[in-house]
Amino acid sequence: MTHATPRGRTVCIVGAGIVGAATAYALAREGWQVTLVDARPAPGLGESRANGAQLSYSYVEPLATPAALRALPGWLLSDDSPLRWRPRPEAAHLRWLAAFVAACRWSEVRRTTAALLALSGLSRTTLQRWLAEQPGIAGAALHRQPGKLVLYRDAAARAAVERQLAWQRALGCTQRVVNADECRALEPALGASAAAGGGPIAFGVWTADEEVIDASLLAQALVDASGATRCFGSPALGFELRGGRVVALRLAGRTLEADQFVLAAGPACAELLQPLGWAPAIEPIRGYSITLPVVDAAVAPRASVTDQGRKLVYARLGEQLRVAGFAELCGLDRRIDPRRIAALCDAVRETFPGACRFVDPQPWAGLRPATPGGRPLVGATRWPGLWLNAGHGALGLTLAGGSAALITDLMSGRHAAIETRPFSVEPA
Repeated sequence: MTHATPRGRTVCIVGAGIVGAATAYALAREGWQVTLVDARPAPGLGESRANGAQLSYSYVEPLATPAALRALPGWLLSDDSPLRWRPRPEAAHLRWLAAFVAACRWSEVRRTTAALLALSGLSRTTLQRWLAEQPGIAGAALHRQPGKLVLYRDAAARAAVERQLAWQRALGCTQRVVNADECRALEPALGASAAAGGGPIAFGVWTADEEVIDASLLAQALVDASGATRCFGSPALGFELRGGRVVALRLAGRTLEADQFVLAAGPACAELLQPLGWAPAIEPIRGYSITLPVVDAAVAPRASVTDQGRKLVYARLGEQLRVAGFAELCGLDRRIDPRRIAALCDAVRETFPGACRFVDPQPWAGLRPATPGGRPLVGATRWPGLWLNAGHGALGLTLAGGSAALITDLMSGRHAAIETRPFSVEPA
């Protein structure tokens, strides 16, 4: 992708995960001259390396809900809970937790969900446009539209789920509740296990237009297509100000100057901004995944599957099955808990017996950068020349295209396609 670059249109993007890569492509196609900085040697090797691979455009309800608030004591007490929290005596962590608790109100959940559905809708149309522009990306990134099936094992949850679907239907989502037999008809691989792992299926929710794609491969393809100048293997050390404006990024032994800077470094954003006297409320939440070779396609899932009770997701990527889940508030700790990997493997054996080989499950853990209420921060910061695109939590892959389109509109001075205030970096 080549464009003549007008004066004043150079941009340095910090972070080459899926959010930074999407931002690079979006800005490059608008004529910006892009430099992309990342501490790793290639795009998509950090928090995007092996995530759940689901493009879940209709499933964006935030983690902060009244149900989560009721479950909070269990997160503290149980090592086996899908959600785990270990308190840390850090002021930023305690402020984040207080804001999380304050966000656990249904009125706030509805506002956030509506805003995220608007952003996810923009993401869907944006990525579809990009895949049409760059026809080789879909195959390279293992993109498919197999539909998504969410499994529920508690029949008592059905009334609340139906109310949620009715509300989301008014916002453009097309979903339907299906019974256990319909679940097995939609995903025949579930028939291989009567209990389907974790107990019988009570009902499910089917969304026919949901998609899967490999986030790391997509990030690499978007960076290649953007023509961005790469500055990889160089950790960002901080920003330089001149007259209150951000004018340069410090690296080891040198600085990079640009007209504008976009910080899309996920959980590292707070550390990079703290020397300026402010840090966004972004908490790293650790998640896990395994990637298994499929040995029997007849009993491996084709649809994108979510086990609601276990908080696990399954996505077929070519001849492999990506299984991801769990959420642990543990700071910047990326260590892999072998008990979590064993639990993922056991879930596959129970839910899709005979489908995969487990000799090397490719264990992985990554940090989801989450704001307390679940809305990413997309827009201008208090320092001219510096923009933020971060805090997407578990929805980084789903929301990357929309966030990139949104920040491109803002940086170009255009009217944005959706309401920007829900994602404002600075409080109104």
